[in-house]
Order: sequence, then structure tokens, then C-alpha cells
Amino acid sequence: MKRIEAALLPIEAPVLPQGRKELRIVTPGQLRMVANSLKDDNAWLVVCMNRDETDLPCYPVATRVRVVDFHQLDDDSLSIVVEGIRKVRISDVWAATDGVWMGKVLPLPNWPPRPLADNYAMLGEALKRLYDSQPALGELYPQLALDDACWVSQRWLEVLPLIEKDKQMLMEQADCCKAMQYVMSLIRSHQTE
Repeated sequence: MKRIEAALLPIEAPVLPQGRKELRIVTPGQLRMVANSLKDDNAWLVVCMNRDETDLPCYPVATRVRVVDFHQLDDDSLSIVVEGIRKVRISDVWAATDGVWMGKVLPLPNWPPRPLADNYAMLGEALKRLYDSQPALGELYPQLALDDACWVSQRWLEVLPLIEKDKQMLMEQADCCKAMQYVMSLIRSHQTE
């Protein structure tokens, strides 16, 4: 796989493959980035900010996204819904003249789908209850894949308030097994409190 150049949009919480998030686009540079991606299918990523002293201003594992919906808001900013396509590793970051971050990235393999085992069924059920209780979040998905352990674990990583270093460690795994174990341990510890 070869490295590509991509625009980077820093956000607070990750979007993972098959995940969706509504974002507000306000700066001219961000508008250019979205327009270019729609016009020429240019690569762009959502990245999580790294506030630690490191070589990169963002965490190295991010997700390439595409726009699946958009509309203009009353204040003339743009609301877009993005969907995660593929995980990538960022190796170099710089700022374009209009302030948009750019980076060199290498595609990473996405987690393969796998059936949600019976001993993890409560994670799918709890995610469904979360989406039912927060319709704005659940409505982003035309169809829920609650029987796929990969899909379920990635949605949990997007919404749980975890330390970003922990999310990065889980996102770097070859499959969703460690993420499922991690999320299950969090839910079980919360139930016993």
C-alpha cells in the first residue's frame, strides 16, 4: 500500500469505519476541504487531537471519511454527516496556507466482521438502548448491525468517554477482540457500582 496525501479535520472523538458523525464546517479552509472531497473524491480524514508533547498534533491512527449528507445551517455554516471508510496511520502533518491540516497517510486494514458471540450479546442490546435513548445518534444509521461484533465494538469506541491513548491502542489491534473485552469489562464494572 502506498502513502497518500490527505486533508485532516481535527475532532474530539473518533469516527471509525462504518461509523457516522454529524460535523459543523465553519472555516473557509474546511469548506474547501469538503468541496474538494465531493468534487474530486479527494482523501480527507477525521483525526483526534493530541494534546501531549509529541511529533504529531493528532493521534496517528485516524479514519478516512466520506460525506453522506449535508445541509446549510441558519448561521450559514455547513452541517455534514460523514461515514468512516478506512483506518489509516498518519506519518507527517503540516498546515496548508488556509490553515487546513494536511498529512501523509498509509491505509491500514479495517477489522473483519465477525458474529457477536452470545457472551457479548449484552453489548449489542446496550448499544440499541443507547440509540433509542438518544435518537439524534441512532438516526445517523439507516440500519444497525447489532449482530456484528466489529460494528458494535467500533460504535462503543466512538461514544465511550475513554482516554484517547486507550482508544488508539484498541484501534491499532488486528481485530475487535480486545475492544469487545475492554468494553465488556467497563459495562460490567459499571453494573457492580
